[in-house]
Amino acid sequence: MLPLCPDWCWQYCAEQDLLLLQLSNSHHIQTAFSAKELKMLPEQQRLCMEQAQLLMDFAEALEGLLPDTELLTVAAQAVAALSFVKAPVQKSHLFNFSSIECATDLMSIAKLEGANRAKVLLVAKAEPMVDCLLLESMELLNGKQLSAGQLVRVQQNRLMPVQLPALYALTA
Repeated sequence: MLPLCPDWCWQYCAEQDLLLLQLSNSHHIQTAFSAKELKMLPEQQRLCMEQAQLLMDFAEALEGLLPDTELLTVAAQAVAALSFVKAPVQKSHLFNFSSIECATDLMSIAKLEGANRAKVLLVAKAEPMVDCLLLESMELLNGKQLSAGQLVRVQQNRLMPVQLPALYALTA
């Protein structure tokens, strides 16, 4: 992962209608968040200490779970979701109920199931709801497509563990 730099800043790009984290004049991380999803449109807003700490925390929590090439991008999207994105509307009815209890620790990965399953990163929690950042594209039960990087709010009982627990012990 790149070392944090005090010159990193958040920038809204009107041409692409997306929030970006500028790393340098030629490099940036593009989020999936458009103007209609943002609380405000940042103009060269420097990465504050709290955001830098969150970025490092997310990257550390995801280390080993995601390829190194994706760590910084996913961590930046999670920080952007917490810092700039309006609270999403609850959409639990568009996902299947999970009969398997899943740990809902922040900065952990779980799965959601609509018409297909997708991995999500848990970024915020307000019992019994959780805000999840989609790590993969997915189709909802109503047929609508969601792309990776979008933020969804669901009830915790919609989350499934990434790996299913062993249901039976093997005996000799």
